[in-house]
Order: sequence, then structure tokens, then C-alpha cells
Amino acid sequence: MSSLRVGFAAALAMALCAGSTAAEGLGEPDYAEVNAAIVEQHVLPRYEALAEAAGALDTAAAAHCAKPDGDGLEELRRHYHHTMDAWMGIQHVQFGPIELFQRGYRLYFWPRGQGRIAGAVDELLAARDESRFADEAFRKASVATQGLPAMEQLLYSEARVFGASGEALWRCRLLTAISANLRDMTVEIVADWQGGRVAFARSMAEPEPETGYFGSHKDGTLELFKSFYTGLQLIADARLSPVVGQSLETARPRMAETRLSERSLRNVVLSLEALQALYLGENDGPGLGVLVVESGSDAKLDPLMRRAFEKTLATARGIAPPLGEAVKDPARRTQVETLRTQATAMKQIVETRMATVLGLGVGFNALDGD
Repeated sequence: MSSLRVGFAAALAMALCAGSTAAEGLGEPDYAEVNAAIVEQHVLPRYEALAEAAGALDTAAAAHCAKPDGDGLEELRRHYHHTMDAWMGIQHVQFGPIELFQRGYRLYFWPRGQGRIAGAVDELLAARDESRFADEAFRKASVATQGLPAMEQLLYSEARVFGASGEALWRCRLLTAISANLRDMTVEIVADWQGGRVAFARSMAEPEPETGYFGSHKDGTLELFKSFYTGLQLIADARLSPVVGQSLETARPRMAETRLSERSLRNVVLSLEALQALYLGENDGPGLGVLVVESGSDAKLDPLMRRAFEKTLATARGIAPPLGEAVKDPARRTQVETLRTQATAMKQIVETRMATVLGLGVGFNALDGD
């Protein structure tokens, strides 16, 4: 075990053993200030960036299907990656408009392994049924065919041909149906944060104990905290552990997220950067870390979290992709194991120590099951 892993494991052991008391000093005004800053400086700009990227992706998909060529495919892939980057920057926020109409699953349904996605895409293409691509029908189709993983299957599988006849035509029909669906959903999400029946930004700013989506400012902070924790859990338990396995022999490269487009490690880095921004704050606004400091109950926790992000991100950025190859390469595998150890340590510190300091609890999260 490397010295870095030993050091981080030791930090985890101390973190779990260290006594923390609930933050009696935090009150509704503290939660309200942090909530407002995170919504305005973190949540809304990142969803707006996702909507902008999805709109450009839809334009590129239509352009490529109108005139398919190699340059157009590469341009389309570039927009796919840009949209995926934007999604990784906000995927951790799993409450609010993303919950409505199964938008989260429709945007990014990711079962373990990609066989289910490939099978659903192949079945839809083989049916050659124009009615299934109509807007309303497609919105109600299998989540396995509606979002970014299905688009990856189209853009990076061996049969990545688009055109005006035969199967290539149906691949274009599915491609543009997915891109239009992504465009519409992301625009709707931004609109629902800013207005609509719930107006989630206003609901967080003005909680209503009896009738509101949030009963208090603390309830809003709890949702942000759960998003923070679940983001770390997703990295450690879904993006890394199933792929790494317990040994080189039990590693499962085919379980890597977005394996076809070889961006599994890129997803980890972008997700960590987004969670770091949620903790530290953006554009000079406070993040969750401000509440850790203002609680006054654990002076060592904020420096520990800052160092943990720095070390974990340094490890992730230092691994040569793709992840599926790295876990089978003895030299790179050690780095991936270190990354898993660090991500797991951060998750456990947040679940135990940070939750106590903020007077919050993790409770149910998106990885607990249906």
C-alpha cells in the first residue's frame, strides 16, 4: 500500500474516531444564506450550461443527419462530450425539477454494464416504427433509449453510420429524437427552478412549513447536503468499486461508466470538481463548507475536507485513461485503488462527521434503490 493510501486511511480512522457535536450555533439565517448562494452561483448556472450544451448538441445532430460525413460525426461527438461534461457538473443535484417526470433517469439512465442500453437501442431501431419517434411517444419510451447513454451507443458503437436510407436513416431518427428530448428537458429544468408551479429557487428562499416543498431553510440545506454525499457515494460505490473489484483478477473493465467513449475517469474528475465547488462555494459565494466553519464545533474538519479534495483530485487527474485498461494494468491499478480509498474515505467522513457538525442526516439517497 502506498504512503498516500496509508496517510489517507489514517486520516479516515482519526476522522471517524474524532468526537463531533451538533452545531448549536447554526440557525435558519445561516442555512438561508448558504442556500441562496448555492442556488444562484452553483445550481442555476450549471443547469443553464447543461441546457446550452444540449441545445448545441441538438443543432449538431440535425446538421449531421442532413449531411452525414466524417467531419460532422466528429463535431457531433465533440458536442456530446461537452454535454456530458455539463451533466457531470450538475448530476449531483438530485432534487427539485430533475425529480419531476423521471427527468433524471431520462437524461442519464445508467445500469451496471451497457448491455441493457444496447439492447433497448437495437430493439427500437429494428422496429422501424415512425410513430415511436414522435415527441410525446418518445417521452414515454424506455428510459434506456432517451438520454445520453443511448446517444453514446449510437455515436461510438461499431454501427455508427447515419444517413437518409436503410438502418442509417433510423439511426438518424433516434439520434435526433434523443437530442431534441435532451434539449427540451434541460430547458424545462431551468424554467422549473426559476418559475412554474413550484419555482424551486423561490421555494428554497421562502420555505413554507405547512404547504411548501421545503418546510424550512434547514430542509433546503439538507437536500444540498444529501446531494453532496450522494455525489461522493456515486463516485466511490458506482463509478469505481464495481470496476476495480477486489483484485486484478476480479476487475471488471466492462462495468466502467461511458466505456465506449472512454470518458470514465473524466467523469470522476468533473464530478469531484463539482462537489468541491459545492463545498467551497463559487464566485465568492459561500458553499457548504462555510457552515462547517460557522458551526464552531469541529475546527479540524474544514481543513481536512479541503486537503481531501486536493489529494483525491490529484490522484484522479494522474491516472492515464481509460479506466477499464487502468484496472487491469498493475502499474495504474494501484493509482485507481488509491482513488477508490480516498473517495470512500471522503464519503464516510461526510456521512459521519460532517452530518453531525451541520446538524443534518444523510437519510435516503438516490443509490439506496428504487
